[in-house]
Amino acid sequence: MPFARADGRRLDRIQLSQRAPGTFQLLEPFTYLEPGRPEAERITVRAHDQSKPAKGANATDLASVPPFLWGLISSHGRHTAPALLHDQLWWESLNPDPVIWIEQRRRADALFRRALREGHTSAVRASLMFGFVSLERYWGPRPWQAILMSTQIGLGIALVYASVLGLFGWWGFAVALVPVLGALAWRRDVEPMFTLTYLGVVLAPFALVAIVGQFLLALLEIAGWFLSGSRGPRPRRGPVGLTRQVKVRARRRVRDRLTSLTRRRSSEEQATKETS
Repeated sequence: MPFARADGRRLDRIQLSQRAPGTFQLLEPFTYLEPGRPEAERITVRAHDQSKPAKGANATDLASVPPFLWGLISSHGRHTAPALLHDQLWWESLNPDPVIWIEQRRRADALFRRALREGHTSAVRASLMFGFVSLERYWGPRPWQAILMSTQIGLGIALVYASVLGLFGWWGFAVALVPVLGALAWRRDVEPMFTLTYLGVVLAPFALVAIVGQFLLALLEIAGWFLSGSRGPRPRRGPVGLTRQVKVRARRRVRDRLTSLTRRRSSEEQATKETS
């Protein structure tokens, strides 16, 4: 039984408290054991402390899916328990050493994917979510790599569309396979790169329509707010909580600490050379 309640019974409920729009706290802990591992390695997903502010590691946004994509993958559902597990591992993986940070995240992301499948999430949906967290893994320790990977995925999607539209003539089929070669360049991340590129070809139009619809709805809400005499709070686009922004700030703090340590080591090495 991979997921279980704290008392060992089957996990048949997840109790959450909504503290702000898009921000929740877990009320009762639960556990997860990767199939094939000894019972001693069972992971406890800890409950949040309700007496403290619902921020950072003391809160969750469930699955960190942008609101405009909720029509494809919601922030909760069969993947709620795996998302809470991954959220805890996300905070525990932060490390000023980029190599350690990435490796800890890699293990957390792989466990997340396994937990998704154990939670009966479909293979396609699990692969897509695994691809997104694999890409997000690098935004903290290596933002340049995350940008490069994102750009390559976008170009790969564009190449496939161009080949389907016949812009490359008889070479279209070969061009459509170019993203495969590009994915191979990332070695250990070849699978998420392949998944995000080719599933992106199918899902990108729906995501684009959803983004446009999100902004149109926002304009209508703002117009209605003005026409009503600006009564009440100003409309916001989609659920807005604190957790996601706090994650961004946490990554930045760890990255700044890494930069500070690197500069200090460089200064010490320079001083050692000068004295010698």
